[in-house]
Amino acid sequence: MKMSLLDVLDSKEIRSTAQIADILNTSVEMVEAQLERYEQLGLVKKTVMNASEQCGGNCKKCKGCNQAKHSVEVVFWERILMG
Repeated sequence: MKMSLLDVLDSKEIRSTAQIADILNTSVEMVEAQLERYEQLGLVKKTVMNASEQCGGNCKKCKGCNQAKHSVEVVFWERILMG
């Protein structure tokens, strides 16, 4: 069974668009286009987090910045669950 972008987001793991593209066997550009379309439809939301401001440099809790320098912005997408 082929996995969809929404299936990947449902896993709740933080992944880069490159990692998602790899999982789905497609291009980063296609994943980005799908994410933008799903955002327009209200299915996903984009979150941009500044690691230095929002996690205080405590990278043990979040894999999003991959323990990179703390001035990095971490962008991730979340699935919006319909009630």
